[in-house]
Amino acid sequence: MSLDILFKIAGIGILISVFHTALKQAGKEDMAHLCTLAGFAVVLIWVVQLLGRLFTTVQDVFKLF
Repeated sequence: MSLDILFKIAGIGILISVFHTALKQAGKEDMAHLCTLAGFAVVLIWVVQLLGRLFTTVQDVFKLF
């Protein structure tokens, strides 16, 4: 695994914070919270997929199950 996923997560975090701030300044706080939730969901899906790959790699290495 390279550092690409960390840079992607950091990029998503920066974009979401900019969108959240812009929407909050425009008076659309509900949309700002929705945008933050969507960004969190995307990052959470990436992390869950990475954990799945980690567990399958551990199983393959130690010949479990």
